[in-house]
Amino acid sequence: MYRHRGNGQCPHESCYKKNGPENVFVSDSDIEKARAFAGDFGCTALASNVETARSASFLFLAVKPQFIPSVLNEINSVMDPSTVIVSMAAGVRIEQIRKHLDGHPLIVRIMPNMPAACGCGMIAVSPDSPVSAAQTDKLRSLLTEAGRTEITPESLMDAVTAVSGSGPAFGFIFVEAMADAAVQLGIPRQQAVEYAAQTLKGAAAMVLETGKHPAELKDSVCSPAGTTIAGVSALEASGFRSSVIKAVTAAALRSSEMGKQ
Repeated sequence: MYRHRGNGQCPHESCYKKNGPENVFVSDSDIEKARAFAGDFGCTALASNVETARSASFLFLAVKPQFIPSVLNEINSVMDPSTVIVSMAAGVRIEQIRKHLDGHPLIVRIMPNMPAACGCGMIAVSPDSPVSAAQTDKLRSLLTEAGRTEITPESLMDAVTAVSGSGPAFGFIFVEAMADAAVQLGIPRQQAVEYAAQTLKGAAAMVLETGKHPAELKDSVCSPAGTTIAGVSALEASGFRSSVIKAVTAAALRSSEMGKQ
């Protein structure tokens, strides 16, 4: 769990670089883990969640969904009404969080993803209605160093969890498969991974920077009777699109199920 006061720094390393760690406080059920984290990033480790929750501007709940109720019950008695609770727990709805905090009004759900670790994350931000626009903007400004942020209705958070939360794993599988093919064709392993990863990164950048539909960009690469359309045809024959759709849908369903447990 992370406590932020003053100008409310994000615990992500890139946000430390932007804002400094002096107002960041962390706690963990394992105090040694908290101290190790604090040592890595120059922030302060506190002895308990209760101590961390006091006097926070933004309180990030960076715990697994199954631990959310016990953590909230632990800190409920010390919560300041002005503290913005920011939950990263997949599937745990705002109303569930509020129930354990005796109606605390200021709650935001976010869904970051692994690429936030290198400043290339996609972060969905879903504030409840009592959270002001100024508070939401401040939170987004703290998160922008970790990647892109988008305001998302809570009703779509299961879908977001599946696409951007789970999506990097699907991308890693694609990169690995491309690299395996490259190795089979004679490219050394390290170079094969670099080619595959940079190619996927470049394709994603083209979508974001040009604003063109992925299908339009794909068509621009597919010359008549060329190599790319031959590869695309092989992907289609293997049910590539269908497999991706099923994977994302399965992840969204699991997110929904976790919220009901």
